[in-house]
Amino acid sequence: MDVGSWAFPALVIFAVALTIGYFFGRRKNLLLMRRYANVLEDALKPDDQQYTWLGGYIGFKAEYKGKWGVVNKVRPTLHLKPRLSLLYYPIALLTMRHDKLFIVMETSKRIEGEAHLIQKGYYRIGPNIANEEKFHRTDVDLGRREFELFYRNWKEGERLLGWARGLMIDFNRVKHLSFTASTNVLYAFLEPRDDLIITLLREMPDLARAVVM
Repeated sequence: MDVGSWAFPALVIFAVALTIGYFFGRRKNLLLMRRYANVLEDALKPDDQQYTWLGGYIGFKAEYKGKWGVVNKVRPTLHLKPRLSLLYYPIALLTMRHDKLFIVMETSKRIEGEAHLIQKGYYRIGPNIANEEKFHRTDVDLGRREFELFYRNWKEGERLLGWARGLMIDFNRVKHLSFTASTNVLYAFLEPRDDLIITLLREMPDLARAVVM
């Protein structure tokens, strides 16, 4: 059997597999986008919301406006694995092993100080913090998971750590928690799961009240 006799059928089968994979992957991501958007809206019950879709089927950016204590705006960003591309998906897994959700909460009052809790070893090239050299660093355990606490003074670090220790969540899925005076926001980076999203959205305004001036 020469190469030409099987090359064309193989290409056809490969093309069909890519097409089927695209539609199944697109459907999966679309269902996840709808699901997490519903979870966010049900938890927050915003007065107004606006969505921007990312790349069609790889996630969205949203902005919710409302009143949640001293929090008046919530900006989540959902970034899903490229399940619709069978060719790119294996490569993407090298840099993106899980779906990602970023939650940013903006406060109506000025935040005092800055502190970060980062899952140990998650950022391969170092913590995602501006002016990292100005922070003290302490190893802590949260839910049997090792984290690093970054703070400029212990009072700020203790506020974040004390709040986090009161959370009943799966810390394996939490990558980064912080509050930052320079941007006046609270921040959470996690692998999305319904109960984790709901708990953080419910509890983050309490942290906001504790860190505003």
